[in-house]
Amino acid sequence: MSSKTTAAKQALVTGGAGAIGINLVHRLIKEGYQVTVFSLPAPDLVRLKNLGKKVRLVKGDVLDATAIKDTVKRVKPNLVFHLASTSWATSPQKHIEVNCIGTINLLEALREQKPERFVYTGSAAVYGSGNNLKENSPFTPNTIFGAAKAATSTIVRTYAEVYGLPTVELRFFLPYGPWEHPARLIPNIILSALKGKDLSLTSGTQERDPTYIDDIIDALMLAATKNVADGSILNIGSGVGVPVKEIVTETLDLMGNPVKPFFGAVPMRENEIMKMSGNISLARQKLGWRPKHTLRQGLKKTIDWWKSNLDFAEANLADYMTRGDKK
Repeated sequence: MSSKTTAAKQALVTGGAGAIGINLVHRLIKEGYQVTVFSLPAPDLVRLKNLGKKVRLVKGDVLDATAIKDTVKRVKPNLVFHLASTSWATSPQKHIEVNCIGTINLLEALREQKPERFVYTGSAAVYGSGNNLKENSPFTPNTIFGAAKAATSTIVRTYAEVYGLPTVELRFFLPYGPWEHPARLIPNIILSALKGKDLSLTSGTQERDPTYIDDIIDALMLAATKNVADGSILNIGSGVGVPVKEIVTETLDLMGNPVKPFFGAVPMRENEIMKMSGNISLARQKLGWRPKHTLRQGLKKTIDWWKSNLDFAEANLADYMTRGDKK
């Protein structure tokens, strides 16, 4: 896609200061879009600090229907990427309010100013446990976060069917890469290794479906520009369930094994999902998408990024941990 064809196009990104959001914003700028980020006035905004006038920042809350409506009316976005959501460490009420009501506020605003495409970032948490999960697998979430995302998925699809909004939902499994929350699994492994700090972990037998962030952004861009049916829902992952223990050992191996992982030193959290991977055949069929990075390739790029961005971790980790934010 050339910048010439997109120079006049407006892209609105809610939650654009999050880990996925900042990577998406960089891609949109690179491809010539005029980008507006709608975000809470929170510490996450540090991710935007070097973009300056390349991005229009609107500080606001998706629960403020008037603010959302005014922003949509002013921006008149061609593309809308709805990434605003909640962290795992959030109250049940907030999960429902932000995900469900916040999304309704945005969709209502878009009924008047219909975009070319509305891309909603869903979550594999709607499925609960399982491998090779397909988009038509039943909702069996074991967290309120997953339940809220399941309810929001239904809302988004209903707006496509009832009001003709051009929605696409991408259900992510385990995105990782630059700008991720420092306390999440892969950054925690890397940062601990760089500090020479041994890792206390669970048994690591739970399986996850890691996908490097560049592949995630490819999927978002394709979902926004490919001709797919309104209301489409597509899994985005590697398609393979990888034991957490393997993710840990692979990361440490790439770093020269500077520290030891102590598996089993930490108990599994209550209601831990033991298996989680997605069937991604529909994304290949509808978007022509497939992940380009192997786990090892993605981990290598992620390690290199963290080595060059330790200031991001050190300046923000204490605040993130205080807030309990796991985005």
